[in-house]
Amino acid sequence: MLREVVGRAAELERLRELLERARAGWPVTVVVRGEPGAGKSALLEALAGLAAREGFRVVAAGARGLSARPYAAADELLGRLPGGGGVPVPGEFCGFMAGARAVYGESPASGESRENRWSGHGGAPGPGEPGDGAPGGRNPADGADGAPGARTPGDGPRTPADGGDGGLEARAGRLREAVGRGPVAVVLDDADGADPRSLRWLAAPAGPGGAVPLLVALAGDGGPGRTAPPGAEHLDLDGLSAEALAELAAVRHGMVLDDEAARVCRELTGGNPGLALALLSLPATRTGAAPDHVLTAGELREATGAAELPGAGRWLDGLGAHALAVARAVAVLGADAEIAQTAELAGLPVRETLSAVDELVGRCLLANRTPLAFRHPLLAAMVIGGVPAGTRAALHLRAAEILRDGDFGVTRVAGQLVAAGPLGQEWTVRPLRLAARQLAQEGKAEDAARHLRGLLRQRLLPRLRAAVRRELASLDGFVDPDRTARHLDAARREAGDPEIAADYAVALAGLLTDSGRPTDAVAVLDDTADRLGAPGSPAHWRLRLHRASVCLDGPVALCRAGEPLDRLLADRPPDGGARRELAGLRAAHALRAGEDRAAAVRHAREALSHGTDGPGRAFWHGCETLVRADELVEAWTHCSRVRLAGGARPGRWDHVSAELLRAVICRARGELPTAERALAPMTELLTGAASTAHLVAARAVAVLVEVRALRGDTEAAQALLAGCGLDQELPPRQHAAPVLAARAVLREAAGEPDRALAGHLAAGRLLTDCRVRNPALAPWRSRAALLLAAAGECAEADRLARAELDDARRWGTPRAVGTAQHALAMAAGGPRRAELLAVAVATLARSPARLELAAARCDLGIALGRAGRTDEARAALDAALAAAGSCGARPLARRIGDARRELLHGDDGEPVPPALSGLTPQELRILGLARDGHTNRAIAGKLFVTVRTVEFHLSGAYRKLGISGRGQLPEILPPRAGDGR
Repeated sequence: MLREVVGRAAELERLRELLERARAGWPVTVVVRGEPGAGKSALLEALAGLAAREGFRVVAAGARGLSARPYAAADELLGRLPGGGGVPVPGEFCGFMAGARAVYGESPASGESRENRWSGHGGAPGPGEPGDGAPGGRNPADGADGAPGARTPGDGPRTPADGGDGGLEARAGRLREAVGRGPVAVVLDDADGADPRSLRWLAAPAGPGGAVPLLVALAGDGGPGRTAPPGAEHLDLDGLSAEALAELAAVRHGMVLDDEAARVCRELTGGNPGLALALLSLPATRTGAAPDHVLTAGELREATGAAELPGAGRWLDGLGAHALAVARAVAVLGADAEIAQTAELAGLPVRETLSAVDELVGRCLLANRTPLAFRHPLLAAMVIGGVPAGTRAALHLRAAEILRDGDFGVTRVAGQLVAAGPLGQEWTVRPLRLAARQLAQEGKAEDAARHLRGLLRQRLLPRLRAAVRRELASLDGFVDPDRTARHLDAARREAGDPEIAADYAVALAGLLTDSGRPTDAVAVLDDTADRLGAPGSPAHWRLRLHRASVCLDGPVALCRAGEPLDRLLADRPPDGGARRELAGLRAAHALRAGEDRAAAVRHAREALSHGTDGPGRAFWHGCETLVRADELVEAWTHCSRVRLAGGARPGRWDHVSAELLRAVICRARGELPTAERALAPMTELLTGAASTAHLVAARAVAVLVEVRALRGDTEAAQALLAGCGLDQELPPRQHAAPVLAARAVLREAAGEPDRALAGHLAAGRLLTDCRVRNPALAPWRSRAALLLAAAGECAEADRLARAELDDARRWGTPRAVGTAQHALAMAAGGPRRAELLAVAVATLARSPARLELAAARCDLGIALGRAGRTDEARAALDAALAAAGSCGARPLARRIGDARRELLHGDDGEPVPPALSGLTPQELRILGLARDGHTNRAIAGKLFVTVRTVEFHLSGAYRKLGISGRGQLPEILPPRAGDGR
């Protein structure tokens, strides 16, 4: 019965086509090429079965194991022909490939040189080749003593003529004679190892002898320097696809591979079936997996660390000592091993290393390129698995020294050190720590944690060990904060050194605070301080400052219970680190009070001095102060120090904080698409963490929601809020204020101004309770004033706008002042509105607030148009439209477009009547439709807004006009001015 060859349907179909050609009388030679294990033998076996079924007489042999005498392979095949003294191959099964029956794939041939065996067709020996009767040469068919007729094992049946061209012609004639009696298929496996004369013999019947029904199928590895007979068909066996490997696992091992496991299998083996089966046999052997066992990607990767893989000897046996040393060196050095470093690690001169490399390339172990690398990762694991543990550790340590001395990068050096294990070398500590930080910045958190765990296996000083454990906790806390918190608390309690205990307490308090547990964080800090005593010590100062920072950012009750800043300033911290933390606190307090921008910036710069590590509390306070002071370039520079590599996934909350700061800066510049791109890739992470009240996640969600609302993507913003559970009632914590403000922006964009107003006022109450007055942090009063003015409640809008303007002038940034001036202008009516808007535009033009400037210019253009100053209005609206487009603010751009069309409408000779000058374009449209008899629901459908929005605008317009309902509209609303088109 013919066994299925998994994943080779296309190749089998091609072989069927070639069989048909041969049956029709056209001689065909096909060379099946592929690396060892690719399935050449299995495919030839399948071909033999197909040929037999089609009526071919099949003769097959394998060149491996035959002697090197001339025509050894030819005689083996001729001996199997009927009447040739041999036994014909049964039609239904070709049994010459035991390897193909045992394992899908075949062993590599021996390491002997395989020069081009096809040169010199016609029978002439090449230069220096031991020929049949060549002068000065000895016939290899002779025995060791030179006597003719001496035989060696594997010679096969002897024929009368072993030498000279007559030998070739006689053998070719016998094959032609057999073909004359009917179609013949000649199959030779491992043809690269066959003697040259036999290969020439195989080509002879297809030469001048005319058309004959003959198929010659050969298999070889197709490596460098291998060629095939002219005119031969080539069938190259590439690696199997992931889907085919999953099928192979099910057929051969009864295993089930999911998509990820199949992809990893292909990654490790290159799709080589023989290697895949060797790999798949390891988990089955280790776990005793039952049939249909679902194999995971993790199990496959773990299997590569096995001591020895099945079938390793078939790849490595016969390698010379130098080749084996080079193979080990390349396996230890990893991908892209340079030749010079490989030679040094192997202990060989470069010339001998190059010869060994050629041997390994010929054996299909190494890829034919430089820098050196194995063809497939599993081959490297196969080589490493055969090295004794002590030798392996010594090789990794020596490789680390070679890479260090060659400046090959700290991550490559550290990778060797992790593989070597703890060997008591003092110099290894620094590269392991540096590599862990670099890997974390590249988004490779698991690798970074592995390096830190490797470092903890070394003998370290107590302070250094504590620092490494805290670094590891920052990575582990990103994945499992509760478990990490328990470990940090245990380490804190066990620490005998006060400084170490304080370090653990600060790390634990930071984790608890970020996880939405600030009260627990304060309890940890207080408990540690009580245990330490010594109020003036550096450790006590760290606890005291961190407690003040946690209280400052905590819930309302905790914020009010924090230690006053004046009391902290009465004492002087004992070291620079504590002084920078205190500077960060002073910057945060100054930012909240909003009374001295210069002092706030000065404290922020002190907090960020001396290369402060990562986005800790001092870093966050310093950068946020710079952003709110509109020192955006300086803030961006600090954020760039800790940013992730492009496209990397965050591995610590510090990374998320840095991306959040970058998004806040982009939002402040009006670069809405860039701000969204900074946070959108982390949506899934933020959604899960924000639902558990994580401080950084909640802030990031608030920024992303506001940005999406301003861009007009209200559905995505609403979905994000709902996914986090932040669309419900929120507790009175400070992280709720930005969420409330973002929800208000979203509701305004969705056409729910009354709910938007309530949201801004709720955020304002919470900020006031936490003693935050600076409008640069949250301009809630100006935003509420704009909504009130649109609803006709101008007195309340004026009160809020004036209060914010007073605070904005104390802070002093053009953004804060101009934003408040814009709201104040919209609370005014008549000609004064345009005058005040012109002042606001001039102020905002001196700031980086492009989006706020575009909105103010839009309102200025509308006001100028209503005053009949058409040219000025058009210029303001054109500038506003360009700015809104560059900011990516689609709703604002649509509003400006509506205003421009309204302006053109007025140019037709019918300006808006003075009685209607206080109405917005949207109110005019809604009033016109209401005057014409449309219901509120119909108006909402025409204008693509909600019924609630229609009701809001109608009630606001009625108040402005002093009327009680739509029945009075025909009396005061001219048809043209109220046209709802």
